[in-house]
Amino acid sequence: MKIRISILCLLFGSIALAAAYRINVKPAVTNSCVKCHETDPDKINVHLVHHSHDDVGWLKTVDQYFWGLNYTIVNVGVQYIITSVVNALWEHPDRRFIQVETAFFWKWWKSQDDVMRNKFKTLVDNGQLEIINGGWVMNDEACVNYQSTIDQFTWGFRILNDTLGQCGQPTIGWQIDPFGHSREHASILSKIGFDGLFFARLDMNDREQRKKDSNMDFLWKTSANNDDSVIFGSMFGPENIYYPPTGFCFDVLCGDDSIDDDPENDAYNVIDKANLFAENIKSYVKYYKTNHVLITMGGDFQYQAAEINFQNSDRLIKAFENNTEIKLLYSTPSCYLKAVYDVQPALVTKTDDFFPYGSADHTYWAGYFTSRQNFKRFERQSHNILQVAKQLTTIVSKYNSSSKVDVRPIKELREALGVMQHHDAITGTEKQHVARDYTKILARAVAQAEDTFTDYIGKLLGLPNLSSFTKLSSCILANMSICNTTQSSDGFIVFVYNPLAWPVNYTIRLPIDDYSTTVRPASFPIIFDILNPISNFSYVQLDNVHPAKYELNIMALEVPPLGTKVYHVHKVTAKKPYSSNEVVKQAAYLGDDRIGFKIDNDSGLLKSITMNGRTVEITQQFLYYTSHNGTNDTDPSGAYIFRPVAEAIPIVERPYLSSTFGFFVDEVEQKFNDWLTQIIRVHKGSNGTQNYIEFDWLVGPLNVSDGHGIEIITRYTVKDFKNEGTFYTDSNGREMIKRILNYRPTYSYNSSIEPIASNYYPVTSKISILDKQQDLQVSILNDRAQGGSSLNEGEIELMLHRRTLRDDSKGVEEPMNETEFGQGIVARGQHYLVLGPISGTQSDGKTVTAQERTIAQQKLLQPWVGVGDASKIPIGTIDYLISTSYSALKKSLPENINILTLEPWTETTYLLRLEHILEKNEDPNLSSEVTIDLSDLFAHFTITSVVETTLGANKNLESIESKPEWIYGYNEVPKKSSLAGTEVVLAPMDIKTFIVELAN
Repeated sequence: MKIRISILCLLFGSIALAAAYRINVKPAVTNSCVKCHETDPDKINVHLVHHSHDDVGWLKTVDQYFWGLNYTIVNVGVQYIITSVVNALWEHPDRRFIQVETAFFWKWWKSQDDVMRNKFKTLVDNGQLEIINGGWVMNDEACVNYQSTIDQFTWGFRILNDTLGQCGQPTIGWQIDPFGHSREHASILSKIGFDGLFFARLDMNDREQRKKDSNMDFLWKTSANNDDSVIFGSMFGPENIYYPPTGFCFDVLCGDDSIDDDPENDAYNVIDKANLFAENIKSYVKYYKTNHVLITMGGDFQYQAAEINFQNSDRLIKAFENNTEIKLLYSTPSCYLKAVYDVQPALVTKTDDFFPYGSADHTYWAGYFTSRQNFKRFERQSHNILQVAKQLTTIVSKYNSSSKVDVRPIKELREALGVMQHHDAITGTEKQHVARDYTKILARAVAQAEDTFTDYIGKLLGLPNLSSFTKLSSCILANMSICNTTQSSDGFIVFVYNPLAWPVNYTIRLPIDDYSTTVRPASFPIIFDILNPISNFSYVQLDNVHPAKYELNIMALEVPPLGTKVYHVHKVTAKKPYSSNEVVKQAAYLGDDRIGFKIDNDSGLLKSITMNGRTVEITQQFLYYTSHNGTNDTDPSGAYIFRPVAEAIPIVERPYLSSTFGFFVDEVEQKFNDWLTQIIRVHKGSNGTQNYIEFDWLVGPLNVSDGHGIEIITRYTVKDFKNEGTFYTDSNGREMIKRILNYRPTYSYNSSIEPIASNYYPVTSKISILDKQQDLQVSILNDRAQGGSSLNEGEIELMLHRRTLRDDSKGVEEPMNETEFGQGIVARGQHYLVLGPISGTQSDGKTVTAQERTIAQQKLLQPWVGVGDASKIPIGTIDYLISTSYSALKKSLPENINILTLEPWTETTYLLRLEHILEKNEDPNLSSEVTIDLSDLFAHFTITSVVETTLGANKNLESIESKPEWIYGYNEVPKKSSLAGTEVVLAPMDIKTFIVELAN
């Protein structure tokens, strides 16, 4: 059984107490759409919150859940739930219900007639049916990147605004099922303008401590950079997480007896039911600072026959009408929050997060940080393509008055990626057939979006008929050394589009079959290498394709911001004239004086790295954990759970080495065995400016023939390094959070029970260790979410791949055992190692931490590379293309400022977000306020009107002031635009959102 969380966001001013804040500011605003029943200050007030938790895919696909298909798994249909609830509320104004997932609401809304739509909207307007959370899905909080979280909330809010209007604007977050909770997610909610955060899943030791101290309501300081980031939080579910208390689950999916309140019946049980309920409530109220308790009355896919649930609740509420101690009422999270505000309790504050989540001694939900590695990477790549699609569509739509654009592909990809943020999608905790459906949905949407790129890029480069000569597409299978266009064409065009707001140097890697290849650039000298691809994709069985013999590496220099460059690749009669390539079996030093690494020829492993003026001895090993099969079929490693049998076992085979020295790339391939290969790669020369060592790993198929699962890690070890048990992990790609081995800031736990899993944390972007005595920082950046830790001094480990043979009894009822082409699935990915002094700036004028911030953005939003057959393009046209570039910006933005969002919004407006990518004190120069003039941003069109909104783009900042009086908060939402004319100021970690009008 899974768990769900309710989030109600409020904006309170706060007074610091010894270790607490008190709600002491009179509410500044109210929401007239929310109607609360009266509470009794002299009684325990029980807020019954009726809800249905509807997973957007999990055991069944999205469509199967909505339409009620595939009933053999579970006989539920979300369309019936919403309709049934509307009918149950319509004639009973006292009843309340909350609707959460916008993806399902939108499917339902589109299939209804005007009568039913009007009923739904009327119920929302009169406060009976409250929209809570409002994102496209209830997103995961461990594996998601902040950009995707913002996107899925923004589109959910847009649909709600368009269909339900102001009363459909949510003010509460509801995260009742994600498996742990991130600080950055809570920070996003505060920036959205939510009033609070409700949830259920937290470590069992944390829960017990909070119950003991009456701290189930709390305040969360969600940012180390913004003082106004405090949000109200509440944890419910002292029993059964987000389900009703035992004995009071009245849904058709439940087995509890209904309430019989007819005293003439033999089955009359209302008194016994009421007494049992009262006992529970008297126990629960001790866990809170007030006389208010929130009880969830619902569960997974409940309320298909809503009248059953509501009639029993009617009778239960009636049974307490004359109770002198307890009052029951239909309620919502908004009403609960108002009641808490009225009491003005002093609440403790929290500054870290809720990872990892341990639900039992041997049950740490840290396996899903890594589960389904390939899908996690595909989601990240698709996000990249979505941002490119948004930008290109916007730029082309305003490039000239005759340009026509189709926004439907953006909508399809936006909604597909929204679904992927669901807490049983990107987490890898869905059934296998659902995972395949997710992949199909996403692949189809990506293809539709890319279909528009040829036309759009042609228009930007002055060739509106480009699509008549060729069709551009990304090499989606390049990670398997496969690309039809580059392998089968005698010549092809390469288009590079940079979605970042500053120029980048980017290595284009393309599979090719002919060594006699050259590249024509926009200007000489062109830098390229022809290298050997990472070995062995012979297992791939696809029609008319095969793994390539070589890999073409082109260094695309100074690709302009929001702009393009073009290259022409074609065969030549002689060997390639511009690149040298020496392959040797042994490796010594690879790189140059600026950056490089050494391989130990005895072990075949990494020996040292030179970077940022330091040479540091670092080794890298691959190891594996044997997955625990559970004790009496309980607590095994599975899709959710990471539980190793013992410490990791090193893979001791000495790798076969093959080293390649190119013009700008040096690399060594380490082939350990048939299922483990890695290339360590360095980009040389001042032109490279790629200040990291790249580890390109290939893992699988994993052998589970011994009856145990296997979980592969890589471990980087720095010699004589003292990080004193402390390391740092990112929170959804934004702020870094301090971790201390075997320690929790707010509660105690027995670290000896699961010493490895209990110290694993989600790493979506970066993990770092610091030795302050040596003034040395070492970081690993990754290309997708993974679990990681630092279990010993000087160590960083990240989990790369996992395959288990037991279901971990968390509901999915399948082991984490992916297969492909008749074998265990193979995963490929990259790590980027950066090291240097903690203090001071380097030769590029940045601190090492600032370098890492730039690299992280460049890996999250990589240039889009499209290739097209050049055989039908006239040579004169090719010459024109390779001599032409384009940038949508007048000038590059500072490297600490990025355009996070640029997309069409309505028929006449566009959505624009700017972000400051550094935290305070990360760089003496770049961790400072920056002023950007929006009127001077774009090269070919002008911003003529600007309205600043909350982060979710559904509320103008000015309108916050006019909200009715009882929407309140612990932190102040900005009530005035940060704009001074068209100039906007961004402080560290700021994200500013604008709806703008553009003119040619």
